[in-house]
Amino acid sequence: MANRAIHLEPEEFIHHFLSLPDDVSASERPTWDGNVFKGLENAPNMKEASIVTEFLAAINLSGLVPGFTLCESQDLPDKGDSTMQKVDAAFFRSDNVPTDGRPHWADQVVAVEFKAHDTSKDPFDDRPNAKVDPDAEERKRVRGQIIEYAEQIFRYQQRTFLFMLLVIGRRFRLLFWDRSGTITTRAVDYFENPDLLCEMLWRLGHLTEEQLGYDASVKRVLPGDADYTTMHLASLPHVNDLEHNERLLDGLTGENLVFRYVRQAFSRSLQPHWPRYRLDVPYKDTVRTFLVGKPEFFASGMAGRGTRGYVALDRESGRFVWLKDAWRAHYDLVDQEGSVLARLNNAEVLNVPTLVCHGDILKQITRTPEFWELKNPPLIMQPASSSTTSSRTLVEELPPSSKSLKRTHAEVVDSDETLPGTPEECPLRRHRHYRLVVKEVAMNLKAFQGGRQLVSIIYDCVSAHRDAMAKARIMHRDVSGGNILILPNAMVHPQTGQPMIKWTGILADWELSKPVHDKSTAPRARQPERTGTWQFMSVGTLSEHTKIIGPPDELESFFHVTLYYAIRYLRSNCVDVGGFIEDFFDSYTVTDKVYSCGTLKETVMAEKGRLLRTCTSKDVIRFSSAPLNDFFDSLLTWFKSHYAVQAYNDSLVKCSEKKVSSTCEAGDSDEPSVPSIFYDDVDLEFEDDSDANLGGSTTTAEVRKPTSEEEKNALKVSGHKHVLQALAKAMRSRDWMKDRVENDNVPDNFKPKRIVGPVRFASAATFKRLKKDAFSSPVLPFPREGCDIEPSTPKRRSALPGPFRREEAFSP
Repeated sequence: MANRAIHLEPEEFIHHFLSLPDDVSASERPTWDGNVFKGLENAPNMKEASIVTEFLAAINLSGLVPGFTLCESQDLPDKGDSTMQKVDAAFFRSDNVPTDGRPHWADQVVAVEFKAHDTSKDPFDDRPNAKVDPDAEERKRVRGQIIEYAEQIFRYQQRTFLFMLLVIGRRFRLLFWDRSGTITTRAVDYFENPDLLCEMLWRLGHLTEEQLGYDASVKRVLPGDADYTTMHLASLPHVNDLEHNERLLDGLTGENLVFRYVRQAFSRSLQPHWPRYRLDVPYKDTVRTFLVGKPEFFASGMAGRGTRGYVALDRESGRFVWLKDAWRAHYDLVDQEGSVLARLNNAEVLNVPTLVCHGDILKQITRTPEFWELKNPPLIMQPASSSTTSSRTLVEELPPSSKSLKRTHAEVVDSDETLPGTPEECPLRRHRHYRLVVKEVAMNLKAFQGGRQLVSIIYDCVSAHRDAMAKARIMHRDVSGGNILILPNAMVHPQTGQPMIKWTGILADWELSKPVHDKSTAPRARQPERTGTWQFMSVGTLSEHTKIIGPPDELESFFHVTLYYAIRYLRSNCVDVGGFIEDFFDSYTVTDKVYSCGTLKETVMAEKGRLLRTCTSKDVIRFSSAPLNDFFDSLLTWFKSHYAVQAYNDSLVKCSEKKVSSTCEAGDSDEPSVPSIFYDDVDLEFEDDSDANLGGSTTTAEVRKPTSEEEKNALKVSGHKHVLQALAKAMRSRDWMKDRVENDNVPDNFKPKRIVGPVRFASAATFKRLKKDAFSSPVLPFPREGCDIEPSTPKRRSALPGPFRREEAFSP
């Protein structure tokens, strides 16, 4: 959360956040004899442990916070908590006070962290004109530590915001956290000014649950509640539950079938040391309720969407569904994901999630951006000249030192969509609490069982992408490994009538989608940053930050997803899969502080058109199944031609200032939609586009004019038709081998070759991007502040039977 902290004076903090409820008067505040903190006069010379002991005694013996008890929680981590986090202390309700010295993340109300009296231990800076969140390493480490604590509370609890007390020797800060940033008070000496801290803590003790940041749309489900019993019964194995593997069946036993992996996922979520909740979700003019345990997925980081994905139980129908809880981008023209899904469902687009219900939650909006604007009033802007660009580039987003850069996991700057002088100048993203429920509980793409099946699943999702553009005029804009899912379907063979289980592809997570761009109008700003998944973005998008994403970019993303999962989980001649993934998918270049595409990806896609192991190697990666090699060879030829034509047209623009488009109108609405029920049933013939001419001009250019063959090949990635034909051709081939490896081609002991992020003042050098599990949002070049993150390729995970993904859509 670098550069996301805002200063408030303690009196301002009291006014905005600690207002007493109507039934409590400030005159009711008691007075205490003498200085409550008299035992801490020598705190600057005391050890941290001594400060903790004395501070807890001062708070609890004086009854300073009515209804609360301050307890140490640094002895042991919570049971079942793999993070092993231990905050020093926390305020608990006095009727629910733990005695085992554990944090009890699900129950603590206000976390308290102690540090020795040392400026280097203070994560914030009060000096005039200084950064509120300074860059000194020890300060960043402490800031990273308390960010982890805030994130942990948000993970366990259903919060809209939270308070935290930070005690640094004889000074204190009261903090406010939400999904946009942090607000901190000025550091105050509580021994010299005890009344201020007493006033703030006394007021904390009188706040309502909602004022303390608890989500009013949620109810905790406790042992003994009827819902608790309902959840337990639903988690028990059922004799009619189906295995999810593909096969022919003797018959189907009913309409409301449940796959065993779905019930098992719900059962896993009911962990004894994790809280259970009942969540409300808007539904037309009413509200529907769902029961959840531990999320199958939660996004890392404090600032951002904070997405959590649950296998939930619908209290109304008793069916299992997928529930997505997130803080969506809150800007004009940004549609709710559920609204997008409703349009896709109404247009009968196949292979996308089926909407159950969705809606914003009780007008819950992050507040830190409004305080940033309060502290940073907008400057009066002079009218820009006609030659001045209105785009914000990556250069403007980078601080002077690249070491201080911190960007959220799912964001790459959207330079083509920011308008200077508008509220988007605020560096804190606005978020609104939102929930989405869909029918399907799907599986992670890594559960695919062979190359032919992988191609079939990609085919389904490319078809969904095509139909979404043609029927609903919607472009996905975040094609990634985490958004392509597998859905086992119980169906009847269309020709033989025999029941069967068939795996189909689902294109999920439409949160970042946009209407297909109408070339007659200029694109409109929606939110200040481009979002996407770095590893799967096209060379063109990564290299040109003002680029409007089009069908070729999305089709290239499908190519990258296919390649990633093939190289990682299928047999090939690549002996260092972890190194290839690092070089091709995770690397980037930095030139004049602007991040762009990594060298190997650009070389393979735009220059060589061959799947080289390294930029300098002549070795071509080949897979054990020939149809997969043929598919990659075809698309690499087409994309190389696409970039050759694009480079030529760009050169023409520089020469004549006349833009010549290298893409045809997208949509392909006249293409037949071929189901992938059986690979042999797919039959799409290639069409000849030899009459097309993408050059379109005789203006002299500095780049070689593409050949007619290159122009024809470039056309093949301007729409979906030829990519679908290539996928279909591969699916129909009889030359597939048993090519799935047992687990993962990335070894457990893989270590990256490069540091995380560039060195200061680096220029035009390729660096390692922080590696993430391919099923999560992108991790941009730098880790969270203060976190001891070992850069590593995704850890090996058993693909079968652990089918769940880590992504922000609708499947676990």
